[in-house]
This record gives sequence, structure tokens and C-alpha cells, in this order.
Amino acid sequence: MIFFMIEYMKKVLGCIRRADEKYHMLADGDKVCVGVSGGKDSLLLMRAMKLYQHFAKAKFEVCAIMLDLGLKNHDTSAISAMAKEIGIDFEVIPTDIGKVVFELRQERSPCALCATLRRGALNNAAKERGCNKVALGHNRDDVLQTLFMSLLYEGRMNTFAPVTYLSRSGVTIIRPLIFLPEWHALSVARRFDFPILPPACDVAGHTKREEAKELLAHLTRLVPDAQDKLLHALENTGTYGLWDKIKMPDSRFQMPEGDKYD
Repeated sequence: MIFFMIEYMKKVLGCIRRADEKYHMLADGDKVCVGVSGGKDSLLLMRAMKLYQHFAKAKFEVCAIMLDLGLKNHDTSAISAMAKEIGIDFEVIPTDIGKVVFELRQERSPCALCATLRRGALNNAAKERGCNKVALGHNRDDVLQTLFMSLLYEGRMNTFAPVTYLSRSGVTIIRPLIFLPEWHALSVARRFDFPILPPACDVAGHTKREEAKELLAHLTRLVPDAQDKLLHALENTGTYGLWDKIKMPDSRFQMPEGDKYD
């Protein structure tokens, strides 16, 4: 069974290896906590990280944690069974995050606060269990959607990093699936019949991220390899031609050489 699984998940494992080797995500002695939301990406990451232990240069441990936000009564027994099947420690931790966001604070735009509280709770739980790293299931599409959200709604070029050290908690966040297209994650999830849970929050599907997702899909229809090009641009900062790199001799504005789109 494991050999069939590895064969089908070659692309996933290849993307994880690429991210690991390029951004030095894993080191000997690491204990990695996979943050499980119940969605396809986090379930795929939980399974893939366990498989990756067989191929990674570094020797690391892996466990998984799911936060119960207290919003809906989801049955997580199938996820627990999946974790047991692949030999990974899995725990569901109850929280009052939903109550804080929707009852105590009554946020009009609850996503930012919810995300902050979830990150804090997950990082604290991971550290309490001896983990020095937390792995999140953001895929390639998530990276680019966040970039567009930052550009369009904040007026800045920004997206989350592959590796982020949090000095306050002493935990390092890693995102091993950043090179994996979302369509492939969905394909694997369907192939292995992952026990995907519906969103715990009623706001899901009606956020700015959905708008960015639609924009990215539109661009991909116009330019089929748009996502590859955008990710390549993010990786290769040395090729940036932004205004901070424009030469202005004699206090005169001068476009960079080789601008072919004027």
C-alpha cells in the first residue's frame, strides 16, 4: 500500500523536497507539528510529511494538531483514523476562538482576528508538545492569492514566507506545499478519499480571498502558465525592475534599460 501511495504522490513529495532544499525547512532533530484544519491541503500535508520522513535528508519527528474553534460539532473520528493508519500522533484541542470572535468581539470582519487567534493557539499547543516547527498546508494558489490581496486591498507587494521564525514563541513556521498547485492537491484528496470536513465558519467562501481566487483563475484562462510565471517572479527577486531600483542620474527620471512594454 505504501509503495502505491508513494508512486501516486510523487509530485507532492517532489514539491516538498524542492521547498525543503531551497528554503532549508527541516533539520536533524526537528519535531514538526502539522496544523490540521480538516481541509484537503492540511490532510494532504499530514500524510505527505509522514511519507517524506522516508526520503528527507534530515531526520525529524512529526505529529498533528487540530483546533476545535467551538463553532460547529464536526465528527473528527475519520481524521483520527487516518492519522492512526499512517502512524502519526493526532490530537484535537478545544478552544473558545469562535465565541471570542463572533460573540465577545462581534467582529464585522472576523477573518483577521480569527487567523491571529488560531495561529497563537496552534503555536502554543505545538510548543507545549515539544515541537520547534509548525507546518501549514498553504499551496501555490494560496501564495499567489495572498499576493493579489496585498496588492489590491493593501497597496503593497507582500505574501507569506516559506519559512518564518517567530521570536516570541520560539516556533518556526514552514509551508512545505508552496510549490504544489491546488488542482493537484484536490486530485490526490479525491484519489485517496480524504475525510474532508466542511468549513467550520459560515463566513467561509465569502471573503476577499475568494475574490483573489477568481482573479487568479481569470488570469490563468488568459495566460495558461500565469501561476508558474508569477511564482517564478516571487522566487527571483534579483530580476525585479521596481521603482526602488530605477537609476536617476542628474535627478532625472530614467526607465530601466530593456523595458519592452512601453
